Amino acid sequence: MTQIDEPLELSAPLARRLAPATCQRDAARGESCAWTHGFWQHLRLMGLASGPGRHAEFFRSAFGRVEVPSGTPRVLISGTADYSMLAHVLGAFRSRSVEPEITVLDLCETPLALSRWYAEREACGILTWRGDVLEYREPRRFDAICTHSFLSYFSPERRLDLLARWRELLAPGGRAITVNALRPGPASELVGLSPAQALTLRENVLRWAEANRSRLQVEPPELARDAEIYAARLGFWRVQSGEEVRGLFERSGFRVDELICGPAVLGPGPRSEITGPTSPANTEYVHVIATRI
Repeated sequence: MTQIDEPLELSAPLARRLAPATCQRDAARGESCAWTHGFWQHLRLMGLASGPGRHAEFFRSAFGRVEVPSGTPRVLISGTADYSMLAHVLGAFRSRSVEPEITVLDLCETPLALSRWYAEREACGILTWRGDVLEYREPRRFDAICTHSFLSYFSPERRLDLLARWRELLAPGGRAITVNALRPGPASELVGLSPAQALTLRENVLRWAEANRSRLQVEPPELARDAEIYAARLGFWRVQSGEEVRGLFERSGFRVDELICGPAVLGPGPRSEITGPTSPANTEYVHVIATRI
């Protein structure tokens, strides 16, 4: 399998610089999302977060099933924390000597800026659109829509709205491709980190940063403080089971072609004792390929 280049040592300081200026500010609360977008690349660099790279073989196989009768597949990345999903879309199609037309959509400008930065490095032209996917309109249909850990940003009541939008944006026969963590428990409750998990995250970040100081452009105590803020604000809606996800797609006008539940593939790096949303360790994921019918 071709290794996907994800230059985290370059993008981590870039994201930390960009986020305070480019992250969106919530008008009601007066807070921006810089606490997550400015820190996420460092979490990934430390091996303490799960992104598309943990599911690289699944995505490579899934994109290999996207038909390209016109020769130029149109792909929508529906929400992203950074450029990682773009990297895996591009790598999968280029391995077939196919150059896709890619649109990256997100509520925040920071992951879009990171995606444009990566696209320039890879000599790939992309389109970006900032806004809510539920408000996105595009007359030309997509051959594939993909995302990672996106369902957890929607309450159970809003997920049918999301899949209805995906179905409208896809051409007949187009594929929805996604991976999401499974977190059993009350569906109506946001899941975050307990105080003990938050402390473990801070300690892991500080220990790793001190051991790898020469690789960083930020002092370890600053990253530890970033970890504290991240842990305090983190929260996702639970996706409870693979069968829940299957039913969601089938009720929304999709045929589920593949649905597999299993762990992320853990590579080299520190092992966290955290079992909350930041860590791939001991977490089950649902992997889905579904066709618009």
